Amino acid sequence: MTVLCSRGGNAVAAGSLTLLTITLAAVLMLPACRLERATVRGGQLYVTSTPADATLICDGVNIGQTPATVMNMAAGAHLLILRKGGYREVRKTVELQSSERQSVDLKLEPLTGLLLILSKPAGADIDMDGVSVGKTPLCLHDAAFGRHRITISAPGHLPRIVTVDVADQVPQKIEINLMSDSARLMVETAPTGAVVTLDGAVIGKTPQDLTAIASGKHTVELVLPGYSPFKKELSVQAGEQHTIKTTLAPLPGKLTVLSTPPGARIYLNDQYKAETPFSADVPAGQYAIRAEARGFDAQTRTNAVAIGTESVLEFNLVKSSGAILISTEPPGIDVYMDGELRGTTRGRHAISEQLAVDFVPRGKRMLQFTRPGYFNITRMVDIQPKQTVILHERLNLRPVPFVPSVIIRTGPNAEDIFRGIVRERFGNGNIKLEIEPGIFKTFTQAEIISIESLTNAVAP
Repeated sequence: MTVLCSRGGNAVAAGSLTLLTITLAAVLMLPACRLERATVRGGQLYVTSTPADATLICDGVNIGQTPATVMNMAAGAHLLILRKGGYREVRKTVELQSSERQSVDLKLEPLTGLLLILSKPAGADIDMDGVSVGKTPLCLHDAAFGRHRITISAPGHLPRIVTVDVADQVPQKIEINLMSDSARLMVETAPTGAVVTLDGAVIGKTPQDLTAIASGKHTVELVLPGYSPFKKELSVQAGEQHTIKTTLAPLPGKLTVLSTPPGARIYLNDQYKAETPFSADVPAGQYAIRAEARGFDAQTRTNAVAIGTESVLEFNLVKSSGAILISTEPPGIDVYMDGELRGTTRGRHAISEQLAVDFVPRGKRMLQFTRPGYFNITRMVDIQPKQTVILHERLNLRPVPFVPSVIIRTGPNAEDIFRGIVRERFGNGNIKLEIEPGIFKTFTQAEIISIESLTNAVAP
């Protein structure tokens, strides 16, 4: 081949030659590439696990969750690692031939914890997740990770259920105190020897220790000859302990006390009981019985009350007082005897009705008669038993300046206007007015239009 060269033609010829060389080399290499691809095809590995959903790592590469297929694996040894929470890690080396297809199934062993289970009382049955695993004291070396429901039961006791979380291999100690499925009842009496009846069934004599009382309501009765029976109702729950401790009361006798006159105050051994007629059950024994009545001499007697019998005692009281009948002019006088207010005379007229002062002790008594605006009167009276003294006293007004303090209007005219001092207000609304010194006028409620002070008006 002859090539003609020039400056411009040399550049064109050189470029064409380079392109031709590259194209020829590519065509020559194509059969070789096809041959290499045909000879390096890899193997295949299918991995399953029990349980499934374990993480598969092949030669350090996370493949995913089982079951999983690993493609295009080169011939030779491969390290498989399986990991799953709550299970021990599994490692396995697999030899794979060129283009070989192989299946591998790996089993994972669960991680377990250690549980030490103790109970009071010992020897209790243990169920874990519904399966019997032994009796206490029990050491479980293979407690799977996770939450477990443990039931502890023993004859004569209430079962207990506990929940335990096993999260690692750190040993756990579980101590359970079982509660009795029945209650305990201690029965003691003073004196001892009382017959114990529980819900109608005779149990024995006190003292008694009843260790197996069913939950619920029960009736306990205690009976001892010569003593009042004892009865108690109680509610018990499993595991509780109750005590009945009582002193039995001797059977009482009956004491009846009468008096003339009735209404006397009765004291037994200096303790007030009631007024006559008095009747009550009392413990057997000796009693000092005293009867007191106002205006009568007190009397005391000693009486024995026997078990189960009635003792009747009657007092005939002797009057040691007199009486005073008092009238006053005007009414409304306070009457004091020996400094004690004994009453106020009452009445609508100038002279009061009689005020009866009864049960006045014998001897000399000082009487005082008082009312605001009047001179006080003092009298000495000698009282004898069963004597009645009649007195009438007239009190005099104290002289005071006559200064009208109110105005009473009974009409619109001047003659219907009255000035004066209110001396008394009656319960029916009437008013007694002193219109001049010593001159009084009584106004009915109906005729009073208004009552006015010298400075302020007031309602009638």
